[in-house]
Amino acid sequence: MSGLLEIVQSQPIFQGHLRDTISAQIQQTKQLLSRNRRTINRRMEESSRSSVSIFTTILEGAQPLNPSIGGLIIFDGIVRKQSSDMVWKRRYLCIRAELQDGQTSSNDINPTFKSLSLILSVSKETMWQQCILTPFSELEDVFPVPNKYNSSNAPHVFAVAFKTGKRLSFQARNNEERDMWMSKIQDVLGIGDEEGENP
Repeated sequence: MSGLLEIVQSQPIFQGHLRDTISAQIQQTKQLLSRNRRTINRRMEESSRSSVSIFTTILEGAQPLNPSIGGLIIFDGIVRKQSSDMVWKRRYLCIRAELQDGQTSSNDINPTFKSLSLILSVSKETMWQQCILTPFSELEDVFPVPNKYNSSNAPHVFAVAFKTGKRLSFQARNNEERDMWMSKIQDVLGIGDEEGENP
């Protein structure tokens, strides 16, 4: 939604009343989706009898971190991040989960998280010395950025949007990797693509 709103507000074809109307409708849709997401999350928390949980999906393939650090790496890899001077720089990106005390990914059917974070660092080896840690509670959306809408015409780009309006752009190696990153981030945000779920 954030990407769509940015396109509407930045393209000259959308002007005047049309721009205002479409922007207002996008904002209304974002608010409705946000309310629905909160309702769904609340229902999931209230339903302790549920044997299948979004958390089970999130934890698929999770790897434990160093025991002295704790937590799990849900998904990680090397991407390129667009810096403020519009240069693409190689970076290590990961989704980190910290489970509630006493819980493990192997023996708890529906573990609860103490925290979920997106971590960006120069490399995996330097992650705990120097990194940017962003709690998922500060994030709002993730979306693909078509070549013509990023400043360097780069392929395989996706953007992570903050609730503050800030956004970070990342470039994956290919569309499949970009889609995997977006899917994992959407799972954690609780906004997964539901189009493919209809029979």
